[in-house]
Amino acid sequence: MTLRLSPNSKPRWPTVLTILLLLAAFCAGLLVINATAENVPGRPVTTVLVASTPGAPFRPATLPHWECCSTKPLIFRTTLDDATARADAPAILIVSAHDNARLYVDGVLVGGEGPTRGDPTNWSRRPRLIRIPPQVAHPGAVLDIEVQRGVGFGHLRPIYLGEYDELYASYGALRFLRADMHVATGIIAAFVAAFCFAAGPLLGMRGLMYALGGLAASWALQVIGLSPSDPPWNGTVANGIYFAGYFGTSVFLLWFFIEWTSVFAAPSARRHKLGWLTAPWPRALRRKLGLAAIGAMAISPAIIALVLWNDPAIGSQNVDRICGFLGLAVIAFCLTRVVSYYRRNGFRDPFEASAFIFVLIAAVADIIMVRFFFIYGVSLGAAVMFFPLALLLSLAARARGVFEAATATAGKLNLLVAEREREIVANMEEIRRNERAAMLLEERSRIMRDMHDGIGGQLLGLILQARSRKLSDDALVNGLEQSLDDLRLVVDSLEQGEGSLTGALGAFRARIEPRCEAAGVALDWEIEDVGATPNIGPDKTLQIYRILLEACTNALKHSAPARIGVVLRREGDQIEIALADDGAGFTQGAPAGRGLTNIRTRAQQIGADLAIDSNTAGTRIAMKLAA
Repeated sequence: MTLRLSPNSKPRWPTVLTILLLLAAFCAGLLVINATAENVPGRPVTTVLVASTPGAPFRPATLPHWECCSTKPLIFRTTLDDATARADAPAILIVSAHDNARLYVDGVLVGGEGPTRGDPTNWSRRPRLIRIPPQVAHPGAVLDIEVQRGVGFGHLRPIYLGEYDELYASYGALRFLRADMHVATGIIAAFVAAFCFAAGPLLGMRGLMYALGGLAASWALQVIGLSPSDPPWNGTVANGIYFAGYFGTSVFLLWFFIEWTSVFAAPSARRHKLGWLTAPWPRALRRKLGLAAIGAMAISPAIIALVLWNDPAIGSQNVDRICGFLGLAVIAFCLTRVVSYYRRNGFRDPFEASAFIFVLIAAVADIIMVRFFFIYGVSLGAAVMFFPLALLLSLAARARGVFEAATATAGKLNLLVAEREREIVANMEEIRRNERAAMLLEERSRIMRDMHDGIGGQLLGLILQARSRKLSDDALVNGLEQSLDDLRLVVDSLEQGEGSLTGALGAFRARIEPRCEAAGVALDWEIEDVGATPNIGPDKTLQIYRILLEACTNALKHSAPARIGVVLRREGDQIEIALADDGAGFTQGAPAGRGLTNIRTRAQQIGADLAIDSNTAGTRIAMKLAA
């Protein structure tokens, strides 16, 4: 998967310029602090005597001086000059000593940090400003600085003698550069690691976020190994923590830059001879690299502990040297990838590009200064301060680009959906018109069949009988009335069949009530409002009319009832329609007449469940069908 910035998502140049100016101002401030630290007003001491162990003979040496590799104290000796001895508050500024540094005046311990015996504590990154008590400060007093070596080289840089207040400004600047800023970068790294591990599954770029989280966590691990002055663990454990963090920083830095230069790379069909070095890596290969990085980080503490087990001093020096060369190789690889990445994709984000290149160059400079010249570097601390900010700004710019692209796509999709909705509505209207036309055509055909088969047949029979003089006037009138009733039933079914069945039966009542009154029969009407009945159309309504009319006609002709009742009610998703009378009834087992046969046939045609119950107390014909 590759992600690209949209054209409108480029960072705003005023913002980029502001951030770059802030970065330049911060670096300038560090240079001023560093210059202040190095401009120590006291008397520098560069020529001393050195003894490899307590009681060993002294020999001349020049500071800076280092020796490898023992945990026994290394002693540097000089004498107190006249000017310092006459000062109001004489003091000595130890710029850098590895690891503990204790000051003896004429053999008396007057200051310093760390125990005098046993495992040394970790004060290697902190300068020391030690007061010389006035009672022992005299010209020619012997000053012994005892340095206990905990990791590899034991060394001492030039020291300064002078007034305490005059040395304090340089001491504060050195403490900021070599201790406080380092702790601040560790705190920032811890927050960045927590954010990346928590946000990785949410942002979708898991490999990139996990690599950055591992890089930040490894940096924080280095700070834990170096910064605590007097930790509960011993110096060897502190060295192991630092080396594990250093190794993890190199491994996760490699993974991070491969992820970054692959995820955000522009697609290209061009093949590179050194594709593994400059070209984007495929997703599957990056996943394998991530798993390998995590696995290497998991087993590195055990390997480091094994190397440090027998001889912590020699082992620490060896691991320190290997980690230093590994860091240089990884940074060279990453720098090559970054330059190649920006050459292919263009410098769309100058702040991101400058921050990446700056942090890599700063790391190279610091590693070279520390590993080969034994000088503390301060460039990487400045770069680390702004590295997370560069990433956040770059990710925010890309997120904005994705958001703008998603917004534009959503707008296009909304227009497309609206257009499709209009087409669907038009098509649905056309379908409904066609269905209505088809329904009307079907109803017309049904009416024609009913007219032809029913009313037409009855009228044709009456005409034929009238021509043959076989039909009386009363029979002719009755036949014509029956045909007219059938015609009215057809018309009523068309008018009422598409609405509620309650209204349709109201029209049926108007047809049979006069007949019941003429026969002296009371009509009981129990009709509920059953609501819409979409499954009962005009055709079913006509058959219901005919079933009820047939049942009513049979009751009036054969049962001599005093009352006839019509019932309509809903039972769930079914409709029940019944007609009952209190007449003489009929025998259930007797052969069915034509009227009952017609009722059963019509009920079967409309899919109704028919129930006929008759005894001496009356007859009830009920049918149920889906609403």
